[in-house]
Amino acid sequence: MDKQNRSKPKNQSPRTQRQFNEYIKYSGLAFQMAALILLGYWLGGKLDKWLDLSIPIFTIILILVFLSLSFYSLIKSLPKD
Repeated sequence: MDKQNRSKPKNQSPRTQRQFNEYIKYSGLAFQMAALILLGYWLGGKLDKWLDLSIPIFTIILILVFLSLSFYSLIKSLPKD
């Protein structure tokens, strides 16, 4: 049997690894923000429909609450340089 010559990827330098980890971290925060805002939209829509409101007041309030929570989470995760 022939063994295939598979070259192992070169080890990344600590700097590029750190940059890669930061990209992953902040892209994860973007998805977290989007998920929180969508959750506020969905919950607000359910509440407005359940209470049969003509103005989507709970949708607006919950979107703003979850938006502020996501910004708070973003600010807490930033480095303190």
